[in-house]
Amino acid sequence: MWQSNLSTLARPERYRSVKNLSRMILSLFVLFLAPWLTSPCNAEIYKYQDDQGRWHITDKPPSGKEVPEVKLEEEEKESAPTSGDLAEKLRKKFQPISSIEQASLAVVAIKTPLVEGSGFFISDDGYILTNKHIVKPTKTPVWKELQGELKERGEALKKTDKILRSERARLNKMEKALKDYREEIDGARDNYAKRVAEEDYSLFMNRYLEHKSEYEDIKRDYTLSKKEYEQERREINIQSYSETFRKDFKIILKDNTEVTARLISISDKDDLALLKLERYKTPFLLPTDNKLLSQGSAIFVIGNPLGIKDIITSGVVAGFKDEYVITDATVLPGNSGGPLLTDAGKVAGIISIRVSQVVGGEGFGVAISIDTAYTEFSEYINYIED
Repeated sequence: MWQSNLSTLARPERYRSVKNLSRMILSLFVLFLAPWLTSPCNAEIYKYQDDQGRWHITDKPPSGKEVPEVKLEEEEKESAPTSGDLAEKLRKKFQPISSIEQASLAVVAIKTPLVEGSGFFISDDGYILTNKHIVKPTKTPVWKELQGELKERGEALKKTDKILRSERARLNKMEKALKDYREEIDGARDNYAKRVAEEDYSLFMNRYLEHKSEYEDIKRDYTLSKKEYEQERREINIQSYSETFRKDFKIILKDNTEVTARLISISDKDDLALLKLERYKTPFLLPTDNKLLSQGSAIFVIGNPLGIKDIITSGVVAGFKDEYVITDATVLPGNSGGPLLTDAGKVAGIISIRVSQVVGGEGFGVAISIDTAYTEFSEYINYIED
């Protein structure tokens, strides 16, 4: 029945009829709604009560009555501020009494679907220094290692699938052999030979069932592992695509205000990235002259370790290696991208890695020299001296 209905709907004349009806509906839609779609949206709205006590809302005032203009609901909503002096706002709220507290006003949290880290303003017009691995995690060795591990799992699953196919074919042969053997036993006339054959058949059947049970266990584990692998692979592909083209990032200030900064530049060789918050005057950190730093100098780290905002730890300058400053100050996941500060509140470096490939030991924090960051992004930021 449904086939005849379908064939009827598929006839050219019926198709033309439906098509003509759709055009007619569209014409009526345009005819009746065009005045509203094309008319200006600046008409006054009036609300009044008639003699019977009924309320009316209209764009024309009633004759002989004066009624106040009523604003539309959308007009009553105040848009969120998109500019302002954040430096002054934060200073008034927190009233810092030390250079380190003052410096903390310029430190922000940066959140993406994959990573949480820190950053800090380096100019009063909104430039933010952070780590490349925070804003572009798919370009880091860790992400490449994750993709490598996923590829290895995929290859292992392919090998397991090949083995399962081979074992399934073997089980099919065993099933056929047992079936043929069963028919021979059932057709045998010699009772003794039949009894011996039954014993052999029972032995073969038990081996077959054991083998089949092992096969089913492996297949069940394989099916579950493959499902998990496919899900992870899809998620990683989606995340990789999303992070590759992400340009805007959520920035959380010291007072928990959330704003959006855009990506300006990333370093090709260092773990550095530059963002910018537009239309705001921002607190910012001044750089220190790292030539004046020495081993044993007091040093501070500000960031958002383990998802806890605005945490300060302290230590000393443990040493230097190439463009890195090494410290024994506590550095945890989430501190990445935050500033390494002198006791004067000036920035000496950008926290990059906790333990490190640089010093080859546990318990040290490593920061990229602030000089390296200014050199890398000299097109956008200038070295400011106090």
